[in-house]
Amino acid sequence: MIRQGEALRAAGREYLAGAQQQGARPVAVGQKFDPAGGVLRFAGNTFLCHIDPESPAHAALTEASLALQQGPLAQAFTFLPPSSFHMTVFEGVCDAHRSGDRWPEGLGPDTPLDQVTDAFSAATARLALPQTHAIRPTGIFAGFSVAVSGADAGAEASLRQTRQALRAATGIRRADFDSYDFHITLGYLLHWLTPDQAEAVLDLSQTVFARLLSRAPVIPLGPVEFCRFDDMHAFRLIRHL
Repeated sequence: MIRQGEALRAAGREYLAGAQQQGARPVAVGQKFDPAGGVLRFAGNTFLCHIDPESPAHAALTEASLALQQGPLAQAFTFLPPSSFHMTVFEGVCDAHRSGDRWPEGLGPDTPLDQVTDAFSAATARLALPQTHAIRPTGIFAGFSVAVSGADAGAEASLRQTRQALRAATGIRRADFDSYDFHITLGYLLHWLTPDQAEAVLDLSQTVFARLLSRAPVIPLGPVEFCRFDDMHAFRLIRHL
């Protein structure tokens, strides 16, 4: 379900303060990044749409990221390079997560990652997916992620139908499939904040979002890209779908 306005702010407030979270730090710390924000190996594959680096939308997202990096709590985050900016359409697998609903049906949990990637590539090669998509920003979540939805009801339905096709082809049946929120990640939180710090980040997020929305009310996307990655800084194209 797409969260907007006060609902998005409330969810961001809870996240930044670590409410209802397990662990002394956000889950990405120790998996995707070290405590200082250094990138760690975290390999996998995924289905996404990169933001065209030559587009006005990419320039607007880069400006938004830089504005967040200039905020008073920026040291609590690690930010991604603009070359990595993308919207995930459907999550693939991660080498580090091989159990439960994160792993595809029909493949053993010890299947090598390269073999899983080859299986997904073959299974999705003949899918007839839309070659263009359009999304709109709906907010900045907690100072590090741009919440988005389809640019209109038809675009949202097209993205959801694309996810359905990818779920059927890959056999990945995650419990959060229906509730998944589309987003463009700009960075990751490294440690929990105090309530006052969280409010400062949320205020900045609102200001930065207003500027982003004025510059990029609609973000065009191309075809879904099947990609592999070794870390969160680069997503390498295997094929367009």
